[in-house]
Amino acid sequence: MVNQNVAFKAEARSAGHKSDLTNLRTVGFIPAVIYSKGNAGEPVQLNEHDFKMMLKHHSGENLMIELQIGENEARNVLIKEIQHHPMTARIVHVDFHEISLSRLIKVMVTIDFDGTPAGVTNGGGTLDVQTREIEVECKASDLVESFVVDVSGLEIGDHLTVADVKLPEGFELLTEGNISIATVLKPRVASEEGDSDDEEASSSEPEVITAAKDEEETED
Repeated sequence: MVNQNVAFKAEARSAGHKSDLTNLRTVGFIPAVIYSKGNAGEPVQLNEHDFKMMLKHHSGENLMIELQIGENEARNVLIKEIQHHPMTARIVHVDFHEISLSRLIKVMVTIDFDGTPAGVTNGGGTLDVQTREIEVECKASDLVESFVVDVSGLEIGDHLTVADVKLPEGFELLTEGNISIATVLKPRVASEEGDSDDEEASSSEPEVITAAKDEEETED
């Protein structure tokens, strides 16, 4: 998918304490920072609703944006990181990286799978996706949002690797080509003997309960 220039407006802000950032989010803004060569970081704020709507119309967060701050000239920035609240998934902070469009950049690009494998439609198999993004090097001006891979011709047992992803001219693949990205698995058939073994194993082994540790919200 070709990446189109995305225009977005931001507002300058003063670097604040944690309480200031909390208040900012309360009134519907996202704190953000623009990083560039020789710059420690320029704090800005984004309208939360507008930013979420912008992301909604694109396949991923890997976007080149023409960011305009106030009445100043728009600047070309790449989304470097979007931080989400660990419980609510709400966007709590954004980092931008200002770059020259002629500069070579290394980025992770999402893989979009197109179609339904023949092995799923006709054979009852399952498409098992192992890798959803790959790393490439390209000019910033050539950056795309995603690479589309057609999986409609895959039969049961077929698989695709990173090397099967067709890259546009000027792109260099950095991820190892032999890494599997998707496989069509055969249907799962449970035998009576297998079911019996599973039941015996489950009754003889103690139940193990684990709890994931909540991540702490990151502030800039």
